[in-house]
Amino acid sequence: MTGRRFLAQIATTAEPLPPGRIDRARKAAALLVPLIETDRFMLWSNHRYGIAQVGSHAIVGELFDRGSTRPETTLDDAAWTAIAQSRGRKLIERYWGSYVAFTTDDTGMAVVRAPMGDLGCYHARDGDVLLVASDLALLSDYGCRFAINRGALARQIAYPEWRRSETCLDGVEELRGGDRLLVSANGADHETLWSPWAFVARDRLIDDPAEAARAVRNAVHLAVRARAAGHDRAVLLLSGGLDSAIVAASLKATGTEVTGLNLIGDDAASDERRYAAMVARSVDIELLMRTFDLDCVDVRRTGAAHMPYPVHRCFTQAQDWVAAEIAEQCGADILIDGGGGDNVFFASRTVSILADCLAAGGLDKRFWSAARALSDLGQTGTWVLAWRAVHRAWLRSPAPRQPPAVAFLSDVARLIIADTVAHPWFLPPASVLPGRASHVALLAPAQNLVEAINAQAPYRTISPLVSQPVVEACLRVPSWHWLAPGRDRATARSAFAPDLPEEIIARRSKGTPTGFVAAIFDRQRQAIRDMLLGGRLADFGLIDEGKLEKALSKPGPVRDLRFVRIMELIDAEAWAAAQI
Repeated sequence: MTGRRFLAQIATTAEPLPPGRIDRARKAAALLVPLIETDRFMLWSNHRYGIAQVGSHAIVGELFDRGSTRPETTLDDAAWTAIAQSRGRKLIERYWGSYVAFTTDDTGMAVVRAPMGDLGCYHARDGDVLLVASDLALLSDYGCRFAINRGALARQIAYPEWRRSETCLDGVEELRGGDRLLVSANGADHETLWSPWAFVARDRLIDDPAEAARAVRNAVHLAVRARAAGHDRAVLLLSGGLDSAIVAASLKATGTEVTGLNLIGDDAASDERRYAAMVARSVDIELLMRTFDLDCVDVRRTGAAHMPYPVHRCFTQAQDWVAAEIAEQCGADILIDGGGGDNVFFASRTVSILADCLAAGGLDKRFWSAARALSDLGQTGTWVLAWRAVHRAWLRSPAPRQPPAVAFLSDVARLIIADTVAHPWFLPPASVLPGRASHVALLAPAQNLVEAINAQAPYRTISPLVSQPVVEACLRVPSWHWLAPGRDRATARSAFAPDLPEEIIARRSKGTPTGFVAAIFDRQRQAIRDMLLGGRLADFGLIDEGKLEKALSKPGPVRDLRFVRIMELIDAEAWAAAQI
């Protein structure tokens, strides 16, 4: 366990908590510290930061005031009053961080989770008692037992990067970042307080390129320095790409001792040593290099066994093992990465950006500049892009499309997912431009990255680029400012050009673990076959065993990317098998 844990018990009627339920909760929370104990609300935690409480109010986790890099440890009476009266809304407006807050008033209790917060928040009912916990293990220790929800599992496989309140276990729901749970004698109601759509409105645009770059730079510096605060030593997963390089540059002024770790596969596409070394020299940190070890990966094992959905990818076992070993050697207590940077910095080469230009100013200089930049990146003719932009701007809905991953799924599974409602970040308000809608949609996988916490990880991993201040700043940047000749993520590149080597700022290539995943597939093909043909997914009727058997029977190395879908099924199968 990564150590950040809490368990809360809330009465959902006017009656006090039953003594027997209290005893069970205290036993489950035996390793935690009691923070609040009333007849209708009890809370235990082991958090080192951000425990601010008065009466029946508490905030667990890391809480930062806007503009501050120091975690709050106390709040004055005026702040508590504002938070309680707004039922937690003031927290999201005035603060940011990785927290779960509990506030009470005459009508009941409000539970609020930080937008993009990486402190887990699951809840389950036990009769007239609502349990809220940081991880599934605490609910299990309390005595809760949960069966797999076949329909939810089918939706998870089809849309693996979408997070909702639904989990793949019956009786367990998740409070998403930026959402609020209102608990009263009438039950528990869920609502959204924070949404990215609020930041893409036209009146919030930062249309000056220099000002946009400053806003992004300041937000990244703030987030990185705040999340690293209080940690003397950290291991930075330094791929050599732009995003981890930006995190490295921002860590330079934190006072945290940083060791860079670069991981190398057997194929050229994953070898980023030269770029990683270039970044390490520029920010003056030690760089260690290690290779991905196939022997560390077992497709039958899952890092998501104690999570309510299969979100852990088996190929990351090699990275997890090496990173934990290096962290122990260095005496580090956190791992930091540049995860989610592509999404937050809108690394998209979509014609929807040109559609935004058309809507904002027609066929003006801005449009043709963006069209030439996109043509350069995509090697597509400018006039072809212009025609596509016209179609995208006026002949199609601004909503991005996300087809489900249905390869190898059965007809039963396809029927289950047919009426799946799109993720709310794929449903733009009518006034939102197509490119802006595409940027918001890209945040759904980033949300999945930070909110789907791996409770079994021996070290806590922080992805500071996916934090509320950075996301809000980047959403205010017009889509066309993220493009420049030969460059995507142009605003981020401009913001950190003074801090990083020009070769890093200008590079177009990007490393990928696809070759390593293919090697795992080839090496463990028989184990994969044994797992999927006659496994739990097959028992649930979710996979087409005939198609899978045909795909797995083809001799020789993989020749297309269908193996990626099979590996996703393996992750789901390993998770389902661990729930027995």
